Amino acid sequence: MIHRVLVRERLHRRLADQLLSRLRRGEYQEEACLALWHRGDGVSRYTGVLGEVIPPENGDRSLHGNVTVHSGYMNRVLDLALKARAGVAVLHSHPGSGWQALSGMDEHTERDLIAPFIRETRLPLLGMTMGADGCWSARFWRKSRSGVNPAYCREVRRVGARSTSADLRPGAYAPYVRRKSLVRTLDCWGVEAQARMARTHVCVVGAGSVGSIVLECLARTGFEEITIVDPDWVEDRNLDRLVYADRSCVGLRKVEVVAARLRRVATAARPVIRPVPLSVRTEQAYRRVADADVILCCVDNAEAREVLNHIAYSNCLPLIDGGVLVEARDRLLSAKWRVHLVGPDMRCLRCRGQYTSSDARDERMGVRRHGRYVNDGEDRGPEPGQNTMAFCIAVAAEEMRMLVRYLVGQEWWHDAGPTSGQWSSEHRFVEAETEWFEHPDRCVGSCEFSHKRLGLGVGGRPTYPFVEAPRDGWRERVRYLLRQGRASMRRAAAAVS
Repeated sequence: MIHRVLVRERLHRRLADQLLSRLRRGEYQEEACLALWHRGDGVSRYTGVLGEVIPPENGDRSLHGNVTVHSGYMNRVLDLALKARAGVAVLHSHPGSGWQALSGMDEHTERDLIAPFIRETRLPLLGMTMGADGCWSARFWRKSRSGVNPAYCREVRRVGARSTSADLRPGAYAPYVRRKSLVRTLDCWGVEAQARMARTHVCVVGAGSVGSIVLECLARTGFEEITIVDPDWVEDRNLDRLVYADRSCVGLRKVEVVAARLRRVATAARPVIRPVPLSVRTEQAYRRVADADVILCCVDNAEAREVLNHIAYSNCLPLIDGGVLVEARDRLLSAKWRVHLVGPDMRCLRCRGQYTSSDARDERMGVRRHGRYVNDGEDRGPEPGQNTMAFCIAVAAEEMRMLVRYLVGQEWWHDAGPTSGQWSSEHRFVEAETEWFEHPDRCVGSCEFSHKRLGLGVGGRPTYPFVEAPRDGWRERVRYLLRQGRASMRRAAAAVS
């Protein structure tokens, strides 16, 4: 099991001001405080999402070069943790730089704090150390048959509104090696930035028109871990927009076809391509998405966007969303597409107008599909959802631009203006106009995502139930295997001819 901690960039800066204040003044004096943390939703990663910080009051700690936290402070924080159903985090500073190993005194102190927190909260104690340069190190303390032991985190990831970065445990990754297949990419931004991107786990939700192009770009750019979530099958009407599919793929699962394609074209040394043939409304897919470092939303419905909004804000993950809206009546009347970066300390998808809660509810209830009410008795032209390869390429390119800019994340790229970085845009094809939106950092006051659910992890899941994952019987499995076999034979025959 991989362990990690997620911290909002805004919270990180606040903690740096508090924990490093005396060290920055030249005093050899450590600081400490306590906080709450919540368990993330992931499957393959044990994630702690750092939440509310409870600063010490007068008499809560003693400063003597090192720092001693008193029992009254710990009991007060424990009461808050029990009310919030959260774990307790012990944060302290250290005069060294980089990832900090535990000193004997630090290990003894954290181990002594363990028992009441684990017993009462039923969650591990999260210990975090900030070096003088602001670099975090972290570990989860839990009880086992062999006693109380730390599980060291592989990384502490900071999630901001303009960039994300990770403090890595030494040896967590092998040194990044230049590859001939990536030399032109590496020379654009250097080995360090390429290594940072390659180690970023990206989840793409929606393997349709836009998602297929985004996935091809990710694989060729050298991303090492890609998760693909989509419950649909390849159909004839998809073939004008899916870059990974041809006629031999009709009837096969989209995620399995595109996963096979990505394994063939990936430029990473050891690519991990994970297909998830489920709706994001199933618990299995929901948790797979929460394992990612960045989410790319390539869906065309309000219901999926609402679920992804929950994942992004409850697990403190950045989300890039793009979509196309076309209106046609025998000829093209209008076409526009929007792309947004959202996440903690940014305005959410719903507050940006990317979907409405009523539309999402109607889609869950089955009375609305593709932007139209079912059986509404009106003949209003073609079924909504028209699209072309040209529009898909434009949206996919903008999503990739935002992703690369966000991950490379050079501070000197940004100015002090409200639209610096250009993280939200709408292009109107007929008018040939692109409008760049401001980059607001707050949702409306009543928004549940940025207030009630932010950083709650498992506790921030939707209140409505997950849908059951479909279970194919043996007949369906045999039919699908036969379709796969026929598709392989057709591809082999085409290659020979």
